[in-house]
Amino acid sequence: MNKKRLQRLGVVCMAAAMVLTTVSFPRVAKAEGETSTQTDAATSTEQEAGKVLMQVDPTVLQTRAMCNSQQDPHHDSDGPKEWAFDTENHWWHSRWTGTKPASEDTINATVRPWIGSGFGQAILLKKVTYQGRGGNANANNSIKNYSLYYADTQKTTPDSSDWILAERGSFTESSEAQEIVLDQAVTATHFKLVAESTINWDQSQDKSTCAKEIKVYAEDTLNLTVTAPVDGNVLQNVTNEAFDETVATVVDQSKDPIDTPAVVNEAGIFGEIANGKCGKLDVLTGKHPFMIRMKVKLNGVATTNHVLINRGNEPYQIAYGIDGSTPKIKFQMLGTNNIWYETKVNVTGKIGKEIEILALYTGASMGLWVDGEQANYQKVNIDDNTDYTMKPGTGNALKIGDGDSPASIKSVQVVNEFGTLSTNAGYNNQVESAFNQGTKLLDLQIVNTTRQHLYQYTLASEWKKGTDTAEEAVPAGENADETKNYRAVVTATPTGSLKFTDEIMPKMLKVNVDGTHIKTVPITDAKLNDNGTMEVSYSFEKMFIGGSLRMDYATDYSKTCMRFGYDFKLPENAEFEGCEWYYGTAGDALAYTLSPQDKTNHIKNPEGNDADSYRSNIVFTKLGSANYKNNVYARVLVKYTLNGKSYSKMGTSIDTRTVKEVADKITSPNSDASEEQKAYAQGILGTIPAE
Repeated sequence: MNKKRLQRLGVVCMAAAMVLTTVSFPRVAKAEGETSTQTDAATSTEQEAGKVLMQVDPTVLQTRAMCNSQQDPHHDSDGPKEWAFDTENHWWHSRWTGTKPASEDTINATVRPWIGSGFGQAILLKKVTYQGRGGNANANNSIKNYSLYYADTQKTTPDSSDWILAERGSFTESSEAQEIVLDQAVTATHFKLVAESTINWDQSQDKSTCAKEIKVYAEDTLNLTVTAPVDGNVLQNVTNEAFDETVATVVDQSKDPIDTPAVVNEAGIFGEIANGKCGKLDVLTGKHPFMIRMKVKLNGVATTNHVLINRGNEPYQIAYGIDGSTPKIKFQMLGTNNIWYETKVNVTGKIGKEIEILALYTGASMGLWVDGEQANYQKVNIDDNTDYTMKPGTGNALKIGDGDSPASIKSVQVVNEFGTLSTNAGYNNQVESAFNQGTKLLDLQIVNTTRQHLYQYTLASEWKKGTDTAEEAVPAGENADETKNYRAVVTATPTGSLKFTDEIMPKMLKVNVDGTHIKTVPITDAKLNDNGTMEVSYSFEKMFIGGSLRMDYATDYSKTCMRFGYDFKLPENAEFEGCEWYYGTAGDALAYTLSPQDKTNHIKNPEGNDADSYRSNIVFTKLGSANYKNNVYARVLVKYTLNGKSYSKMGTSIDTRTVKEVADKITSPNSDASEEQKAYAQGILGTIPAE
């Protein structure tokens, strides 16, 4: 490398301002002419590790297909359950003609047609794609409103109690494929898609539906960490960080739990439960006493009545509503005389707060408390002598919450068998204690559990060295050589019925740059191999071309600026995005990051280099004479884009120089530096005490 050219790179270089001492290292770095861009390693923003999407083998879905109604034998393009999962120009169709076997359901307003399958293993279910009748402009009989369920069971065919609601929604009127994407992947062994209605009929009509080319996808994460080469050290295997997930779920913690489809939403509360199974609540009828306790946050003022809990609108309900302009919690009940009885509590002062609601039916009268108080209490169709019987409501569906409610539900509990209790009983010493002693029929709570991550692939890693045209495997135990180019290669093999897709490929991985500090950076490459495996790699290349001194302070030799220069090439058609540097005062302490806000200054095709080459620099400024013999350390990251995707690669070495080393080379007999540059370097050396 021509030292003179390197020394003259000051017009295009980056600057990291620092003052070296033997004790401390100021956390300041600047791009020349710009504001500070240096960040501390511990606080720098890092993108999450790489996500991957894996498809369940369609042949497995065909083999394990299930439904509750099918056109079998087929009628033209309308056919059996297996036709929902192949790529032929036909489809699964629920039965519309022929003799129905006993194993099939009779489709009606409450028994909906559904199609599903098993995976032959547990997967992290993330996405299902659905396509209706092909080639039909109005998509006749294609699903409109749907419910997606999953099961996690060892059974070949799930029982009705195994199904959990994952998502409800609607498809548009289209014959094209449409997606159901879950906010959070769920562990599942089976799925089923229920047609609540179709494009041309509603739920009340006894009509059929169809589906074709259903695809199922699992999500996973490659949480890869690559330890960067360090000259003289053994190259370390790539690791895939094991981690456990904290999963928030809604569970019924009563003695005999119900199967509820409630899920935790982004706000940390559980969403609406509609048509929930609630047979064990059928005991709450007539003069059977019961109590309901709820924790609810009032996020805003109600504009209408919103259900907190009810049984099919009758015979009882707790609601958050409004009287005139006054927000109120209401406990309502329908008597056998078809008269609605109601108790209400004013909650004007509780908007924006979490409250506890407790409702009591004694078998003859009603009571309602909010945060233990009956303040501003009102009664409708009730007086102290009223004795009424609740209208039977067995078989009614349970509903908890409204989708558009300004109230967030945190928990719901229902108890009975708590003894005799008056609505005038003291709350703290009688009402609450009676509730705690009652038999829990329902106890819906949000529970955080730790779940071991389900890996749906196996990994193998290796190191390769050389160039793209002459690459070879690195023998196990071989030490890194900073003059070589290296590539860490990880091969992921999907398990069981899964296969990788190119729809979502890993974008990021982690690199341990110095043995201590880990950075999340774009990958160098990811590709699908013909054998179904996925290969993710990260490259380390020799880029460092040396150090030089900038004569920023004229003849003031008490301080100077030292430049590190880097040359590199990019893949064909790639666009250079910038450089990033990790630096510090020790090779195992690259604690600071220089990451310029704008594209790093650089030279394209510098003199003496091949075409499509780049050169960029980092400059350490204001280095004091007391530190001219102290090393500065840095490692470079090069970022670029190709076909709209971000990539990166890193320098093979942790580069280091002292001001004295650079000055010695400039003044050496074989140096081609100018006389001016030699004189400057000699002046720098003159400030260093003789040993």
